[in-house]
Amino acid sequence: MQAAILSIGDELALGERLNTNSQWLAEALAARSIITVEHRTVADDRQLIAEAITQMAQRINVLIITGGLGPTADDLTRHALADVMTPGEELVLDETERARLDDWFAKRDRRMPEANLIQAMRPHTMHCLSNPHGTAPGLAGRLDDTQIFALPGPPREMHPMFQDHVLPELEQRDGHDVLRAITVHEYGLGESDAAERIATLMERGRQPQVGTTASASVVTARIRAFGAVDSIELLLRADAAAVERAWQPFAFGRGDVTLAQALLGELISRGRTIATAESCTGGWVGKNFVDLPGSSAAYLGGWVTYSNEMKRDCLGVPESWLESYGAVSAEVARAMAQGALERAASDLAVSISGIAGPDGGTPEKPVGLVYIGIAQRTSDAAPTARAHRFEFHGDRTAIRDRAGKAAMQLARFALLGIEGERLLWETDLEVPA
Repeated sequence: MQAAILSIGDELALGERLNTNSQWLAEALAARSIITVEHRTVADDRQLIAEAITQMAQRINVLIITGGLGPTADDLTRHALADVMTPGEELVLDETERARLDDWFAKRDRRMPEANLIQAMRPHTMHCLSNPHGTAPGLAGRLDDTQIFALPGPPREMHPMFQDHVLPELEQRDGHDVLRAITVHEYGLGESDAAERIATLMERGRQPQVGTTASASVVTARIRAFGAVDSIELLLRADAAAVERAWQPFAFGRGDVTLAQALLGELISRGRTIATAESCTGGWVGKNFVDLPGSSAAYLGGWVTYSNEMKRDCLGVPESWLESYGAVSAEVARAMAQGALERAASDLAVSISGIAGPDGGTPEKPVGLVYIGIAQRTSDAAPTARAHRFEFHGDRTAIRDRAGKAAMQLARFALLGIEGERLLWETDLEVPA
């Protein structure tokens, strides 16, 4: 079954507001084996909306429209639907929705404005979908072989209406084959390198289909299969395992798992703890941990030592090192990690010191230069500390995000005993340390 999504609104067409509804709907439909083949955004123009409905409905089984169901003059979705569904005929009043609107305003001790009455109007071949979270009901009907649903634009109204009204109607359609997908994530390989490692799995025409995408420096393999559920689940799991083997040790999780979750899970399963010492990232790594429920089982806390004085006083970085090597150096990064390890009495500590930009760089230490320190305590040896040097690209936000992810991946490597692997953007230290 194929679907299309039509989003209505000047603010969407002009780029004034991000269209999150379209993404949410496409994912929700895919989870039910309904493939979205087209997304379209149209301004608040009755003729353009009607033309889009006509064109899109000719090619797909399900059309979902969001927006344009409010009470104002620029809310034109129901009028455009009438132009397509019942040409030349007026909208009709839905008495059930009229009563619901009266009740909605009465419960709030308000008189219903005359303009809101339009929300109880519909093309006579369509029926209304009740909206318990707002005044705009949805609309549903059929144009030849295409099911059409029109839903309000606000997500807090649209999401439950999709679940309560649209899905039950779609699930009545015949068909036993399903679409399923598994995603596998990695950090530290470039997308081209990651794709090359799984090239045989990405050949066009094979089942399952495997493709890669990169977002916020994380590369994801999306593995999709369509067919009988029992057979495709086996294929999906086999391909996911193959991707993980090809991407080791950079692969860190499947589905919704983040790098912070993967690291935290490894720490908790081993009964280990971690502390952080951050400079240019300003607590970025610590926030990633604290965002996760249960993080206190492994994350002890951290320091944001942005100034040299804080590095010296809070973490014990020698003043002479700060003067000789500078705050952005392998020596200082190691000392920061060692200081955090000792003061927190943790099993593992990570530190970050760098130049996030846009200014502050020099020819010797350019913007994007970041040192990450890893200190670790084991039961059978004295604590160890090492530093890693990176030259990240991008703006200030990208550099800080990449540095934070690199620190978490290096901490994960240290915890798993992985040595000798170099992450993307990692370079040799100037002086081996």
